[in-house]
Amino acid sequence: LLTQWTMTEDERLGLLKIDFLGLRNLSIIHQIINQVKKDLNIDIDIESIPFDDEKVFKMLSLGETTGLFQLESDGVRDALRRLQPQHFEDIVAMTSLYRPGPMEEIPTYIARRHDPSKVAYLHPDLE
Repeated sequence: LLTQWTMTEDERLGLLKIDFLGLRNLSIIHQIINQVKKDLNIDIDIESIPFDDEKVFKMLSLGETTGLFQLESDGVRDALRRLQPQHFEDIVAMTSLYRPGPMEEIPTYIARRHDPSKVAYLHPDLE
């Protein structure tokens, strides 16, 4: 169902609002892969890029993210410096938390990420 109602009207009717955003980033990545192949004769398989590259996590921990989609704002860069991401899941968490609603929970997430003993689980199966 496609509507021209506002988000508030949609929610009042019990509908789910989804924003579809046009992103040039995927096209840019595709163009870069093709250019590397053309200029350097190197095939890049994005499906085989490792999720545990220490150099990447070092770069993220330093806030060196200029040009990285969803990670380049001053606020995200500051949060990444405080978080010191070590795992792909840390990046997922940061891009999920850096939104108007959950943004205020970033300091709590960072504190618990650095000290897991601060995490309180509602049920033992969640541990």
